[in-house]
Amino acid sequence: MKVFANRPRLLLIVLLFVLFTLTTRAAEVSAKEVAAKLDSLKDTIAADVTAYLSTNIVHGSYTMVWRQFEDAAIDALCGVLPKHIAGLSGKNFDRGTTGQEKNRLADLAIVCGTNVIEVSIKAAQRTGNPENDLGTFRDHPNRERRFFASFTLWVRYESGGENLRPERAFFDRSWRFVGKSSLVDGVKYRKKDGNMRPKPWPMFDSGQAYWKSEEEFAAAVKRAETYRANELVKEYLTDLSEDDQRVLHERLHEKFLKPAGK
Repeated sequence: MKVFANRPRLLLIVLLFVLFTLTTRAAEVSAKEVAAKLDSLKDTIAADVTAYLSTNIVHGSYTMVWRQFEDAAIDALCGVLPKHIAGLSGKNFDRGTTGQEKNRLADLAIVCGTNVIEVSIKAAQRTGNPENDLGTFRDHPNRERRFFASFTLWVRYESGGENLRPERAFFDRSWRFVGKSSLVDGVKYRKKDGNMRPKPWPMFDSGQAYWKSEEEFAAAVKRAETYRANELVKEYLTDLSEDDQRVLHERLHEKFLKPAGK
């Protein structure tokens, strides 16, 4: 009899739980919506971060203070983004403050349910063109799988002795900051490790990018990766031992003896 008496109460509890779950999920901001907002507001975000950073003066050399730029930029983003994107709050931000420095999920991760949007922070001096590491060829597909979308905030600074003053911030999809190689119709990279390199400052200022879409960028990465691999083989072939050269010869010989399509 007690079971039957408690059944309405149990049903009510289940109903309330379902309603609570649905309401919570509905309140979660989606990664697709956030990424779209970040795209449409990139100039506004860059201007607001520039204003936030404009009063900051960092002391020391870049090799000593890069983390200060990163921390200040993350503080700015955590304050700016919720003002422009409805549903986004502090609970969506993961600053990567736990764990080892090199193993952080991202400089700043925007967590939207089960999806994560990555925001990398880069700082470079106004003099000359930036030469920051933008990830290796091998790292690129891994980041595509890990993150729903990848953005980068750049802080361009001016140096006056030991005083480094942030001059302007830039915000956009990460691939739009990658430069173009002068050796091949592909991305700019460092030969020794395949680490991609950024475009020049004038293209930052104009908002231009070498690649029209993420698909076009991915194809450019592949062309540069293939070119680099061929150049490395040519460079180190003569340094291989005779046995290693023989193994390479046999593998290539076997490959080209196979009928086409097999």
